[in-house]
Amino acid sequence: MRTLALKFNNNQEAFCAEIFLPLSPRVHFRGPRFIFIDIESTSGLLGGDHQLLKRALELAQKMSLGDSSPGIGGTDTQAAIADHPYTAQCLAMTNGPKISPPGEDQKTLAQLPLESLLQLEGLLAWEQSHRVQHVISFFQTLGFRNLDQLMHFELPSFRERWGTLGTNLWKRLHLREEQLIAPLTPVDPLISYGHFDDPVSSSDVLMQKLDPCLELLFMRLEGQQRFATKLEIILHCEYSKKQHVIQIEPVSPNRNLNLYLDLLERKLDQCDLENPISEFEVTVFDAPEKIHQLDFFEAEKSGGEKEQSWQRLISFAKQSNIEMGFLQPEPSHFPERSYRLISDWPKNLSAADIVSRLAIPTAKDSDQAIQVKSVYAKGLASSPRPSLILQEPLALSKNFIEHLKFFSQLPSERIESSWWEYFRRSPRENHRARDYYFAVSAEGQLLWLYRDLEEDRYYLHGYFD
Repeated sequence: MRTLALKFNNNQEAFCAEIFLPLSPRVHFRGPRFIFIDIESTSGLLGGDHQLLKRALELAQKMSLGDSSPGIGGTDTQAAIADHPYTAQCLAMTNGPKISPPGEDQKTLAQLPLESLLQLEGLLAWEQSHRVQHVISFFQTLGFRNLDQLMHFELPSFRERWGTLGTNLWKRLHLREEQLIAPLTPVDPLISYGHFDDPVSSSDVLMQKLDPCLELLFMRLEGQQRFATKLEIILHCEYSKKQHVIQIEPVSPNRNLNLYLDLLERKLDQCDLENPISEFEVTVFDAPEKIHQLDFFEAEKSGGEKEQSWQRLISFAKQSNIEMGFLQPEPSHFPERSYRLISDWPKNLSAADIVSRLAIPTAKDSDQAIQVKSVYAKGLASSPRPSLILQEPLALSKNFIEHLKFFSQLPSERIESSWWEYFRRSPRENHRARDYYFAVSAEGQLLWLYRDLEEDRYYLHGYFD
């Protein structure tokens, strides 16, 4: 079992282990400063041991968020890879090589100094480290300097002198103790809390303080392969119990931290911070990631720069109470029900002109004419439906009808509902039977209107561009 061991320069919270889930589903936190990752099945997929070690250190570097944030990775994180967790820990704590070749853990241990016995722990830390130090002192008095010299002793020698501790030492020196890393199941909520020694009354300074906490929360989101649906921030004022509750909710779940920061910055600019902020709480509401998962490491992700720009635009519009999106066709023959507004970025938005090749009778069979048909609005000219349909048909007066010029006295189409809808429709729904007409108004507008056959009344339903 290939294992990557990380040793941080300060105490960590257990939820920090979630950040390393992109490297493997099997992650173990051993408080307060160690994380062990089973990379047996993932090292090759991520570019090998060296690339994986580099990526782990980059994630640890991103965890370095400043003095006000819990769970700091720091810049001095130590890491190493070996076949066993305790060997990896020993390598991480020494100045020698950081990767033990597969199958050579015992050879690697043999080269380490005698003091490495203290780090020969792995997933199970020594209950009494001073007893291990006593073992080290005993062998030093005998002139031993490296672990290689201890491997010549048999198990009974260690067990008779040091009991259970001696047995565990001998097993780990000879790689006889298996330490298995179970899959990590995140249980900690996506919540962060912060306190200011000096209360903050500037939105710029407040953003600087909130940014690290949000970055850590979004790293955990990425590790869990989940999206944020809403962000809630509660700002506690210093001189009263007043609170500012800020909620950020984009139109669609995502993990775009820059989008959330932009929306948050705009919200903070609207807050009155004359009563300075002394504390804050941050909560992220999450949902499953929208990914067609091929396997654990190969995902078919949607989106790109255009989609991210669209999410930013439509989120700002929603925050300003502006409704926008794409029209999605619906299976209904009633025009007002034939589409709905959606905010998701369409899967197939690209369009290409249609190129047709036409044979020329007078020319050779190999000669063809090329006709280019634009795909944009290709059916608008022949479509009986207008480009602008009113959400609710507008009743027209007889005087208005008299000033219209109808293209034909015969209707262009008739729309009629099923007989059972006649009994269950609301009074506002007048679509038992409709005859549609084209007409031009006195102002020159091309109108689409219908005559309700039950009421014998005309309604305006749309305009043509």
